[in-house]
Amino acid sequence: GLGDYLYARGDWENAHQAYGIYRKGPAYVDPETQEVLGFAALDKGMARMETVEGDIARMKVTDSKEDIRPKDRLIPTEERKVDSIFYPKSPDGEVNGEILHVFSGVRNVSQNDVVVINRGAREGMMIGDVLAVKTKGEVVKDRITGELVKLPDQRRGIMMIFRTFEKVSYGLILRSEAPLSVGDVVTNPE
Repeated sequence: GLGDYLYARGDWENAHQAYGIYRKGPAYVDPETQEVLGFAALDKGMARMETVEGDIARMKVTDSKEDIRPKDRLIPTEERKVDSIFYPKSPDGEVNGEILHVFSGVRNVSQNDVVVINRGAREGMMIGDVLAVKTKGEVVKDRITGELVKLPDQRRGIMMIFRTFEKVSYGLILRSEAPLSVGDVVTNPE
């Protein structure tokens, strides 16, 4: 925990001053293709480099969100400029994706939540892309014919992409007119 020291093994030739401490989280799996798109990295805290001897480093925990355990991973803190200005726009191509994960740790999604979708740079997603969020239409039985009919998807919100990776993207829910959830569809805005 906070203030404790830990020892880590690794290649410290180009050591950094500070490291994030992460635990491997759930896999992001495309619901259509079953392709593993990546894994969540669960943030557990921060550590500062103290000393290095060979491949062993001694570090001091400077922030702890939960208990830090053996097998947690250290990643140098990412020094990248966070864009404070976004230019919202419609995506260049057609988007048909799905919400895979919500960072608030629950299944339900609401305004200002950050979500992961199953579309990334390889599908042409770009920072600033605005998407409609729709709940999937239910499949119901037609009482006259007896056949199963899928009702239309219902638009329930808007999101904007603020970070892209090869196979997934992070989006911010800008507006939510009704409860959203993991599994809801993301498409081009109408």
